[in-house]
Amino acid sequence: MNCILPGLNIKVLSKAIHALAKVGDDLYLEAHEDRLTLITLNLRKTICVRYHLLDSFFSNYEVNKNELNEQCSAITCKIHMKILLPLFKGAHLEKKLEFIKLEYESDSDVIIFKMKFKCDDILMTHRLRLMETESLSIEFKPDAGSNNILGSSSFFNQLLTMFSNTDDEITFEISKEKVVVRNYIVGATVTANSVRSQVNLNRSEFSKFEINKETAINFCLRPLRTAIQFAEGFNLNIGINFEVGGKPLTLIMKNPTFEVNFIVATLNPYSDLQSSMATSSIPTKITQLAHENINLSLEDRQALNEEWDDWEMDTEENNPKRAKLDMNIKKDKNRKGKGKCKKFNLPSDPVPMDVDGEDMDVLPPSPESPRTKKAKLVFGRCFEPTFTETSFGEVLAPNSDSE
Repeated sequence: MNCILPGLNIKVLSKAIHALAKVGDDLYLEAHEDRLTLITLNLRKTICVRYHLLDSFFSNYEVNKNELNEQCSAITCKIHMKILLPLFKGAHLEKKLEFIKLEYESDSDVIIFKMKFKCDDILMTHRLRLMETESLSIEFKPDAGSNNILGSSSFFNQLLTMFSNTDDEITFEISKEKVVVRNYIVGATVTANSVRSQVNLNRSEFSKFEINKETAINFCLRPLRTAIQFAEGFNLNIGINFEVGGKPLTLIMKNPTFEVNFIVATLNPYSDLQSSMATSSIPTKITQLAHENINLSLEDRQALNEEWDDWEMDTEENNPKRAKLDMNIKKDKNRKGKGKCKKFNLPSDPVPMDVDGEDMDVLPPSPESPRTKKAKLVFGRCFEPTFTETSFGEVLAPNSDSE
């Protein structure tokens, strides 16, 4: 493999490697005949990220076709992420570097990165040690799902601002007319310090909204945050392709020269609660949870029974307890002025009296501390109101000046 990356595309490669490092610790490189693919997996194998850099992404892309066959359709190698990250540290690398050249042979145990700097024609060569070669077989197709949603990166970023940064998971309840986004699952236990948020999105707010099957999907928020951060840097749209809860979900970002896929494992949060609800719609499932013998919290029942679209402040009609309290306050106000109040003429300087009418003993002040006594002894002259010359003693000689 021999490819040259121009300076204009170095920013894309740098952002891609930093995004991959947030997901996994190892990086897989697959050099196909028409593209270079960067792949990483998390430890639990629930998130897979793939960056497809097409041959048009490089100014020069060469792969030895003799090493490609039916059994091995790509030249593969594996490298640890911590070894690769220091090469792409720093801001504005695209302004400092003229190009980056990658060299790798299938029988070699190193991969070579040559960086050509614009100033002083400096060529820096990095030989990175490779790990034991492994090949990945990911047969999942990113566009295999029957449901598709498309929106801009800024739209999804505004959606995430509605939720806390401490939220780990998110739930999409998808119908043919809208999407309900929650940071909690109806019926699940909720911690005391958690903030429950819910956002209703109509289909008109998306650039593309094709739903063939209603479902509910719960997945991790970390890959979504990483995808939005990468897409915002290049003003890319984010497409969400999925089938049902329990099957993988794909976040897709496309550019004429590269394509990004975030494959995320999902689950249906309501499938385990009642299996007979598989044929009913998502709103019907949630309504059934509220009326059947399932351990729902008081907050869940209030959230399900609440009309979020026509929500108003508490009034006497929808909050009888609040109305009763306001009524009692009004009655107390009306009572003022009707009753007779006794007046007490207190003396200007009241004297404390005991039960028998005698003067109460006044408590003596607290004694001074030894430190206060010592300070008055040393600085006693400072506490005197006046100062006289006689304190110096007898004057032995007058002043020599005539004045």
